[in-house]
Amino acid sequence: MEKSILYIGSLNEYSNSYGRYKTLKSMGNKMIPIDTDPYIFGGLFEKFHHHLNVGPGILALNKKILKAIEETAPEIIWVDNKPFLRSVTLKKIRKAVPSVKIINLITDDPTGKYKNAWRLGLHTAPFYDIHFVQRNINIAELKKYGANRVEICYRSYDPGLHRPLTLTGPDLQQYKTPIGFIGTYESAREESIVHLLKNNIRVSITGNDWEKGRHWKMIQPYYQGPSVYGEAYVKTINGFDIALHFLRHANRDEQDSRTFELPACGAFMLAEKSGVHQWLFEEGKEAVFFESKKELLEKVKYYLEHPAERKLIAEAGRARCLASGYSHEARLKEVLEKIFG
Repeated sequence: MEKSILYIGSLNEYSNSYGRYKTLKSMGNKMIPIDTDPYIFGGLFEKFHHHLNVGPGILALNKKILKAIEETAPEIIWVDNKPFLRSVTLKKIRKAVPSVKIINLITDDPTGKYKNAWRLGLHTAPFYDIHFVQRNINIAELKKYGANRVEICYRSYDPGLHRPLTLTGPDLQQYKTPIGFIGTYESAREESIVHLLKNNIRVSITGNDWEKGRHWKMIQPYYQGPSVYGEAYVKTINGFDIALHFLRHANRDEQDSRTFELPACGAFMLAEKSGVHQWLFEEGKEAVFFESKKELLEKVKYYLEHPAERKLIAEAGRARCLASGYSHEARLKEVLEKIFG
């Protein structure tokens, strides 16, 4: 099912959207890329662009999109995550190429706590053929804004990047640690990690904004630095005996990228419980879940003392990723089938 796709999204080499772009291209699709980052970020108008969806960058981006439509007449317009297309642009596109499928694959929570930053996307929701979302709650909420069709599309992993590694030499010394977490600061995450620290469980922490927390002085000795990407990210995961996974409550997450990237790397994943997590991985056999700080502490202590069980669960979690279609390619095949199904 090779298609001509005008792909509009971040093409930062470390972004998930770039991973999806590369995968679609490797699947044989003709890709016409438009990187939104130069139009949205940097300069005096960055906050206006990103948070209010207005400004000269938005206008320039829309002009670029219309020019690309004139030159290529694609079969699909694929907007990855936050849309910056204006209603007048979408109307012109529909008139110029009536048969084009206009889709929006959304990885954030457009109708949740930060919906004000999605003003333009929500206003133009009726102009899209399909929205692909991460949460069941987004389906009904987007339809209230006039969305025609809303489908679930969970996150995924890149098999070429997210894989088991054998750490040796300096890498083993740098990355090896009994328990670790990778992710941006959030108060609930901090509270859980502090609970472990108070019970003499050392946790290696990597991610942004942790210095903003009220327990920073306690966290600081275990803080490894800001977010890491690419091979450094994969090496960090492979260094964990236990890979902690906290969902982002502000985004109403039930799963996210690390849901798949951690087990795909062969890590033992101890993750926050959700119905989706329990559906994706068999509890106690392919991953382990917790609901409270008390349960988290109990399971950390248990699995630190049972490395053989950890190994079996980690191997089964990776096998589930491989067998159940959790890769970028498998997910995107599903998306294409739904677009033309």
